[in-house]
Amino acid sequence: MAIVGAFILPHGAMILDPKKKGIPKEAIKLHKAMVDAAKTIEKLKPEIIFLTSPHSIALSNDFGVYLNKSGSGSAEWNNEYKDYIVKVDFDEEITNQLLEYLTEKETAVSGVAAFTPGVDAPFRWGEAVPLWFLKELSTNPKYILMSQPMRRHDQTKEMIPETLTLGNDLRLFFDSLKKRIVIIISADMGHTHDKEGPYGFSEDAKPFDALMEDWARKLDRNILVKKAVSKLDKALCCGYIGFVLLQGILEKMNLEPEVIIRSTPTYYGMMVAKYL
Repeated sequence: MAIVGAFILPHGAMILDPKKKGIPKEAIKLHKAMVDAAKTIEKLKPEIIFLTSPHSIALSNDFGVYLNKSGSGSAEWNNEYKDYIVKVDFDEEITNQLLEYLTEKETAVSGVAAFTPGVDAPFRWGEAVPLWFLKELSTNPKYILMSQPMRRHDQTKEMIPETLTLGNDLRLFFDSLKKRIVIIISADMGHTHDKEGPYGFSEDAKPFDALMEDWARKLDRNILVKKAVSKLDKALCCGYIGFVLLQGILEKMNLEPEVIIRSTPTYYGMMVAKYL
């Protein structure tokens, strides 16, 4: 069956609890969008969920695929949300097949085994926030987790061609499997919307996020890798490499894009989108 759907899901912990005191209205709307996305994923009956996050165990140069049997952790952020705990099983057999496949293609990818393959790999907000909303999936899917290299911070533009190629290679690999596969890109957007935020304010943040929404609605490579690139250095988008990977996965497929919501509840923007 191969890929049956793909999703962009944010990982800001504030969207987990809509009843928490002081939560912005925009975060409550994002929470509802995440619940709706989870319901859609349930209907897709996934057997495998491929997840990539910019905040997993990062290698300096390579993308990493997790070789542990399972992963677990909380969405802890600033000593809050520690009770939002998730645990998932990885598909060790398919993960090893994927690593062998990508290694043969000379992709910058390595296996990652936290501690030892027989124990849980550690999660934090980048995995735990989107996975929290998927805890009740009736199909009990297994997961493949891919981390993004640390060089995404200072070599983002240089990584674009190889990341597009990696996305296409992932599509070809998943096409070869007799499994129902859902792709999840854990990603937030520009991080410089608020002068009181940790990264300060940039006038590029708002137009950058608008460009990302436009791209997400059209999957237009030109918007992603040409128009938006000039604003990257000041917008500071943690999700950009994930978006490029998704472009590579989906641009030869015929999935219908829909942006469910884009909002800026804090110093960074968030977006929920689906491709069916």
